[in-house]
Amino acid sequence: MRKIELDTIEIAGDEYPIYCDLYVLSQIQEKMSLNDFERKIIGAKIVRNEDGSPKRHENGRIELEFDEYDINALILGLTMMINEGLMIRSEQEDVDYEPVTEKEIARNCSMSLSELSSVVSDAFNRCVISKKKKMTKTQSRKKRI
Repeated sequence: MRKIELDTIEIAGDEYPIYCDLYVLSQIQEKMSLNDFERKIIGAKIVRNEDGSPKRHENGRIELEFDEYDINALILGLTMMINEGLMIRSEQEDVDYEPVTEKEIARNCSMSLSELSSVVSDAFNRCVISKKKKMTKTQSRKKRI
């Protein structure tokens, strides 16, 4: 197995590895779309026209407004990312691990919502952006052949 660099987060004095990969994305996607997850963890909502359709900017992008963070989405994402980090660390160091629960994370995390949003969205974005870049490189290679 390749060596994976893991970021860490401190919760209630304990340091946990945090990692987002395709497995975590697939687990999130079982609960909600990745677009919805991304909006929920940054506190964004789609601005809607009177008929309920998404309002768009001149460039065609959907207009967003920022409101409340979705605490459930933050806890879900953080728990999944921590458990993935724990599993990867256990495989790399050949040690056992005990997965954390959403309840443990929710009760023990004392970060502000904006800090928590930053941690979860940074891990999510690193995964999504790196997957998009790899896919684009692969696609362009295939086109040249």
